[in-house]
Amino acid sequence: MNQDSVVVKKLVVQPVFVSLVHRNVFMGPCRYGAGEQLTYDYEKKQSMKTLDVFNGDLDQYIDHDSVELLETKYLEWHEDFAVKEDYLNDVLSNNDKVDVYLISGTRLISYVSTIIAKKSHKPLAYCPLSNSHYSRLGGIDASAHLFALDDGYEVYNALNYDDLNRSFRILRTRKALKNTKILFGLRNNVLSFGCVSSFINLQDITNRFGTEIMHYNGLEFFKVLDQLDENDLAEAKKITDGLIQDANGIHMAAENMINDVKFYVAVKKVLKHFDCNAFTLPCFEMCATQELNKRELTFCLTHSLLKDEGIPSACAGDVGSVITIAILMNLAKKAPHMGNCMVMLDDMEHNSMRILHDVCSKYMKGFDQDALPIDYVSFTKGNWGTTMRYDFAKDRSQNITMINLNPKMDKIMIAKGTITGCNDCLTPECKHAITFTVKDSRDFHEKEASFGHHFAWVYGDYVDDLIALAKTLGLGYVLA
Repeated sequence: MNQDSVVVKKLVVQPVFVSLVHRNVFMGPCRYGAGEQLTYDYEKKQSMKTLDVFNGDLDQYIDHDSVELLETKYLEWHEDFAVKEDYLNDVLSNNDKVDVYLISGTRLISYVSTIIAKKSHKPLAYCPLSNSHYSRLGGIDASAHLFALDDGYEVYNALNYDDLNRSFRILRTRKALKNTKILFGLRNNVLSFGCVSSFINLQDITNRFGTEIMHYNGLEFFKVLDQLDENDLAEAKKITDGLIQDANGIHMAAENMINDVKFYVAVKKVLKHFDCNAFTLPCFEMCATQELNKRELTFCLTHSLLKDEGIPSACAGDVGSVITIAILMNLAKKAPHMGNCMVMLDDMEHNSMRILHDVCSKYMKGFDQDALPIDYVSFTKGNWGTTMRYDFAKDRSQNITMINLNPKMDKIMIAKGTITGCNDCLTPECKHAITFTVKDSRDFHEKEASFGHHFAWVYGDYVDDLIALAKTLGLGYVLA
């Protein structure tokens, strides 16, 4: 995984345990028990037992691959209901790095929670302990107060740790989008002639997702390519040799593969120079310069290799698809595929569709899974332009989830499909396609018209996560 990939960045969670411990012995509405149970020492001991359960739950149930858990802060207050500044300052001591405060405790946690929210300006989350029989009402009480202020406060009330981990996945994905910086290669027109549904205004992307976009003259890549030093060339050869050695099959002149790998090395140098961690470049406009023909390379392999490193990378200067790839990559921890999505007119009775582009990846089933068996096929009939190919027919009957953003960046289309096969797995040119069925291909076609033709997809069912993400990002969503 690339060290600059946002996929490896975790959501920083500060657990806070709030406990009302009475100093004096008395009974009443704020005080339960009798005899020894009314003493400070008894209540404090019970509080510590509950704190141990909370910390045990965190160790056992939180998704530590996505979450960095800080040491739990303990905040004790008393029947004078004074929340001491020193205690609050301790709770908020890591506020600069904290993304979410996970709050638990004994009784009357809501008031303290509202203070933490107002002082930290960070989201709050709640979840019942693993031994709880009922939902956590302190979070409900606090969220109702904070939401009514209409000041952008966020509160996530989970019913169990599965729900809580989903909220953390969503918030980590939002964080990843905010920390994504796209290297957007240009040739002439900002909006690519090959994908006018990519966006209307690039500022809409930054406003919605917090993603930064860095423009770069596409012709400059060739200058960088021509200036690769001995170390760069040695790296390119090493990578190429590795691809050939691990290949399921080579269906092109193997000696031509290094041209595409050199371009990949050049792109990585530019990404590093500008601190970018995502990439897109217009295919048609760059092709028209005839530099690709002259150098016998295409960009397909670069997109595939970058995605396998956790770097969102999209064809055709499609900035919108960089975002959809980043979304799926972060939610699923898999390398997505993207391409032209179309109805198969000769099989509409089965609601058959296909998505094609020569940019499959080795880690489409998970960055922590074994690499897929990859064949290498030339893009051109001139026997150059390396592309990765995988036979999607091996995965018949598996589910996939696909998404696309509309050009205004205010809606997302979410759809599920079931794999039926693969078209042109070993055919040159941009023809490699996954085939699948959807619930209603005509309905899909009608809805697609408001979003565009490029869909990103991953293996598995992520519809619920995507709906939750859309709500968190303020996106309207359309299901198909």
